[in-house]
Amino acid sequence: MAGSVEGKHSVAQSNNRRTPSGKSGATSKGVQPKAGQPKSPQPTTPQPKPAAAKGSPAVKKPAAGRQSVAAARRSSSGNNRTQLIIGAIAVVVIIAIIIFGLVLNKKETAVQGEGYGASTQSVATVANGVVTVAKPGATPGKTIDVFEDALCPICSEFERQFGQQMNQAVDQGDLAVNYHMLNFLNPRSFSGDYSTRAAAALLCVAEEGGTQPGLYLNYHSALFSTDNQPAEGGSADLTNEQLAELATTTGAPTSAASCITAGTNIAAATAAADASSAALQAATGRIATPTVLYNGAPVSTTVDWLSTLLGQ
Repeated sequence: MAGSVEGKHSVAQSNNRRTPSGKSGATSKGVQPKAGQPKSPQPTTPQPKPAAAKGSPAVKKPAAGRQSVAAARRSSSGNNRTQLIIGAIAVVVIIAIIIFGLVLNKKETAVQGEGYGASTQSVATVANGVVTVAKPGATPGKTIDVFEDALCPICSEFERQFGQQMNQAVDQGDLAVNYHMLNFLNPRSFSGDYSTRAAAALLCVAEEGGTQPGLYLNYHSALFSTDNQPAEGGSADLTNEQLAELATTTGAPTSAASCITAGTNIAAATAAADASSAALQAATGRIATPTVLYNGAPVSTTVDWLSTLLGQ
């Protein structure tokens, strides 16, 4: 019967743990009262809690510290997810802005009239150091004044973007252009006078070969080409001989090359630059290139400025 006794003892121990102290369901060991004899009161000595039986699962109360750690972990995890979401959104927004900027920049810098190429119909005439190009016999609907400096890198970009479109408009007889060459960037050239010498070379080509269709505009484009234009503040620029050679390469007569090499038009170019600078200052309040004037007022050279001006 040992197994039975042990079994009851285990349940009793279990009940002692599960019931409030002093209300145990187990009876005390000792003399049993006789029938009819009143039971004597038993002292209520506190009983020590028995040790848990081997193999019995221990009941653990949740620790407040562990709950705090778990809560902190959940909070940290939530914060991390929020930060990741915000970071992902920020990356998407930045990428969208970059793409938008690239698309907008590509549109704003797109070459206008691309594929037309060099002028084939224009001729050049000179008056007071200002060169006018137009289609002979045509009555252009619009005449503009363009102010440039041969050393100006933005003028080079202007030529790259709008040169072909202007060539086409001139060849079609829709546009006439008065070119004003300035020299305020002379101090930024290696030789100290490149802007003036390049302006003088353009005058030579206009005077000696202006009637040759397209020649002046072709030489003008060559001077502003990135292959030929010296760097502002650079360590070299073109000599008069190199300017003359470039003119010959574009089809200028030998008389134009001789004029350039000798520096024949240096004084005329200087005087014209001074007069054009004064006119530009009066019209816009500053000296800056490239600048386009129409009827004496500055034109905002956005990507579609010429198309808008010509009503196209």
